[in-house]
Amino acid sequence: MSQVWAIMLLCVAIAIVGILLAIVWRMYGELQRRRLRQEQEQAQAEYQCLSNLNVIGRAMQEGQMDLVEGCLRARVIIDILDSGWWQDKELGIIADVSDSVAHLHTHQARSALTARERMQEDRYRLQVINEHEDNILVAARNLIDRTSHVVRH
Repeated sequence: MSQVWAIMLLCVAIAIVGILLAIVWRMYGELQRRRLRQEQEQAQAEYQCLSNLNVIGRAMQEGQMDLVEGCLRARVIIDILDSGWWQDKELGIIADVSDSVAHLHTHQARSALTARERMQEDRYRLQVINEHEDNILVAARNLIDRTSHVVRH
């Protein structure tokens, strides 16, 4: 009788191990699917960032976007990418301009300013543009060049 119990326990143990292996296999497959989905989402996000940088660069080059605004928008996206873009000296002007106008009011805070305060901020923006326009346009061209492969696809 003890031999029968031993065989039954062995069968139960084999069944439990089999069930556990099936669970591990299923979890491994789910993990692989999640990793793939995460990689796809990350690739899509990077594609969107690069595409947006291309649009910003073109808009700046064509005079369709205020250069200070373009620098602010490009700065946010480049910071999101965090891929060593700031090591490119031509793009450094984007960070410099963004830093120099960071104290200026935007959106609702700007509308709360008096007309005189808005005019002072506008003068400062124009001064920044006048000082750095050529370098900003070079940086915009660089954005277009570095992201042109995205537009082709």
